[in-house]
Amino acid sequence: MNPALKLSPNHNARKQDITLVVLHADAAPTEASCLSWVQSSQSKVSYHILIGRDGTIYRCVPDGRRAWHAGKAEWKGEKDVNGISLGLAFSNMNDGKEPLTEAQKTAAKQVIAAWRKLYGAIAVTTHAQVSPGRKNDPELVPGFALADYV
Repeated sequence: MNPALKLSPNHNARKQDITLVVLHADAAPTEASCLSWVQSSQSKVSYHILIGRDGTIYRCVPDGRRAWHAGKAEWKGEKDVNGISLGLAFSNMNDGKEPLTEAQKTAAKQVIAAWRKLYGAIAVTTHAQVSPGRKNDPELVPGFALADYV
């Protein structure tokens, strides 16, 4: 994994071990617009990794830092989901129409495999599952199946 660096200022110190990956769909029309958003300090949003439609892997926040991707969320009783997780976003409109590309699926599997080598048997879930009723990504994306990544 050799990501393109597109660093975001939206992160802070991590105080907990990494035990989870949260998958997202960014809902932006282009990678450039998503990257512009996460690189703006005004957005207060970031991911560790964004995967472009062509499979390009963009590094936005170092793993050792707490990215701001999950918002109000909970995972198995833990309310600071950002503190225990890595955020991986697919560049995708999350409109129920735009499917994931094969390049995105392959890149995501590579990133998750690399993270598992570094951090052990980390769980994988979706933004929708940690923020039910508030978020639905990436579960609206045609071709997305959580089982492909767990």
